[in-house]
Amino acid sequence: MKPDEPRHLARLNPEQRTAVTTLDGPVLVLAGAGSGKTRVLTRRIAHLLHTGVDPEHILAVTFTNKAANEMKERVVELVGEIGSKVWVSTFHASCGRILRKDIEALGWTRKFSIYDDDDQIRVMRQLIADRGWDLKDRPPGPFLRRIDQFKNMLLSPEAVLAQRRTHRGDPLMDLWEDYEQSLRASDAVDFNDLIGLVVRLFEEHPDVLETWREKFHYLLVDEYQDTNRAQYRVLRLLAEGHRNLCCVGDDDQSIYGFRGADITNILDFQKDYHDALVIRMEQNYRCSKNILTLANAVVARNTGRIDKKLWTQASEGPMINVLVAPSPDAEAALVCRAIRQLQTRGTPLDDIVILYRSNSTARPFERALGRAGIAYEVVGGRSFWERREIRDLVAYLRLVVNPADDASFLRICNVPTRGLGPVALSALRDAANTRGEPLLATARANAQGSDRRAKALSTFVQLMDQLTITAKEVSAPALIRELLDRSGYLDMLTDEDTSESRQRLRSLEELVQRAATVEAQEGAGGIERLQSWLDLATLDRRDDEDADAEDAQARVTLMTVHTSKGLEFPVVFVVQMMEGTFPHQRSLETEAGIEEERRLAYVAFTRAKERLIITRSLELPRHGARRTLAKQAPASRFLYGMPEAVVVGEVPSGAPPDLIDGEPLDQSNARLRRFLRHRKPGQGTPPSSITTADLERIDQLSPGARVFHPRLGLGRVRALRGPTGATQVHITFDDKRSMWVPLAMAGLQLVVHEDTTPTP
Repeated sequence: MKPDEPRHLARLNPEQRTAVTTLDGPVLVLAGAGSGKTRVLTRRIAHLLHTGVDPEHILAVTFTNKAANEMKERVVELVGEIGSKVWVSTFHASCGRILRKDIEALGWTRKFSIYDDDDQIRVMRQLIADRGWDLKDRPPGPFLRRIDQFKNMLLSPEAVLAQRRTHRGDPLMDLWEDYEQSLRASDAVDFNDLIGLVVRLFEEHPDVLETWREKFHYLLVDEYQDTNRAQYRVLRLLAEGHRNLCCVGDDDQSIYGFRGADITNILDFQKDYHDALVIRMEQNYRCSKNILTLANAVVARNTGRIDKKLWTQASEGPMINVLVAPSPDAEAALVCRAIRQLQTRGTPLDDIVILYRSNSTARPFERALGRAGIAYEVVGGRSFWERREIRDLVAYLRLVVNPADDASFLRICNVPTRGLGPVALSALRDAANTRGEPLLATARANAQGSDRRAKALSTFVQLMDQLTITAKEVSAPALIRELLDRSGYLDMLTDEDTSESRQRLRSLEELVQRAATVEAQEGAGGIERLQSWLDLATLDRRDDEDADAEDAQARVTLMTVHTSKGLEFPVVFVVQMMEGTFPHQRSLETEAGIEEERRLAYVAFTRAKERLIITRSLELPRHGARRTLAKQAPASRFLYGMPEAVVVGEVPSGAPPDLIDGEPLDQSNARLRRFLRHRKPGQGTPPSSITTADLERIDQLSPGARVFHPRLGLGRVRALRGPTGATQVHITFDDKRSMWVPLAMAGLQLVVHEDTTPTP
């Protein structure tokens, strides 16, 4: 460090220094795994403050509260308390704060509730039941996932129909309309609305956009490769004036396509900003040379990436081991033996992690570790905010803030039991619909009288009125304690006196402590302060980890590769590296899916600092309780072509088979030819029950689209694969057959309307 050099510029390599000190104009920092991404972001903020920028003119956004809190803490360490005034938060939290100030321009009130996943499912289940549909046939999950996907792309129901991404007979369209009406009636928004409504606010109200542009002169974005179309649009709108946008990310670590992340946002940054400075941070400070050699070789096979190659000054380190076992159980036992060997060489259990592609494959490893007496911890289970008692208390508090929140009302009006069962609540919902008002207001109107139902409603309404008055006068911790006492919730758990009820009481005490911590940091302030705290609680649910370890015993960590992103461990086991498992079966139908799985493997390998062990079995894992025959498991395509100089063990040789659904491509085409030979003629004309249109664009064949094939009949698109001119479409036909068909020869027509009315 030079004598006159600011502390925040010390010990930066040339690329890091350029990223920190280039403050004006668009900047893209390609930060490879372990290259010091967080260091660059925090020191860039410190440098902005050092040059005299007002902290309130800086906005830094990331994807998790953990990352945001770490960033803010590091900035404060570098520059002192002035750093705490910088707006550092997640995308959802930032947009939530913008909406709290300006959402009235869109027709909501500032008291709006934020519905999380559980709230959405609760609402959707009720809407499906209201339509008389069977929840077993039409569960809420698939509907909500499709709505989320469309909202991430900033598509309205009208736009979805106009772009022919579905048809008018699709039950989603009516249900989506019901869902939006339910949200508006409850003065509520869902997670994706937090982003989409800010886009709408900015586009429909230029004066509001200009106000926020004037506030934020400098924008910093963490994990830019994970942004979706809506988040991208928010950033573009805010940056169009000053253009001081610094995006930090790594296209090789874009692994959230299933959540709507759009890798083209980072790949096309220079198209959006032609004068952008692109800085490649390729020096890795985490991994050994052998690990980097392997990781670089794997990800280099992707075609949709920006060329870069990580390097390190670290030693070569141990060779990468590739181990094979006959079955998943034998593979888990093999991992346990390797862990015991590492222990005898002095490796603590805390230094070891087992990474798997999906939670469904973790069970054999849990069983084997338990039998071997090796302590372990599974990361990624239920979070603190998902516990039943916490959700109950938060629902009470949300109803205090927003009396129109029907989802919260339905959750807690009969908790503890007050005699408001399903029949009473059904009658109350009917009355609320007739009156056109929220459930709490309808309950107040029906609380007069001497019958049992009226008395129960009166008791609940009085409780909420008392809590609303109290909330204006006391802090959140005090309000929670009064709520526990007045509602009878505390007595309910105390009277149960079981190990579960005692654990729930401890959780509630932790809730009080968390509320007290936030109050101490930001100060008390009645209903508005309570509302801000509830926003934090709701948004925390997506990345809060449940840490209930009863002792400080060293443990092996088990987690998915997705959960491990951003973490590092001295020793990493990447397990179940077979086709259909890693890469996952669902990803095998498109080249984009396979490339994302390859990036996921790259992320898994670069979590290792010193030693990397890759394992697989010769059989696929069996799921569920049914006894089924074991299926042979080909080696993962990512194990082929590994650099021989850095790998020891049973590495597959030659080229990987081109597998789709476990079959080579030529075999899949043979299935199609055999099927067409035996297909009955007469399928050339669409049935009268459907209306079709010619295909105009390939994106009309998105998964879920209904199509008509002149020889095979009606079906639904599952996936696409292959380059332009040789595209194949995977279709599940109505007769339950499923196969790939060549688009150029298929003669497909898009179904734009389908009469699903039963024939009398």
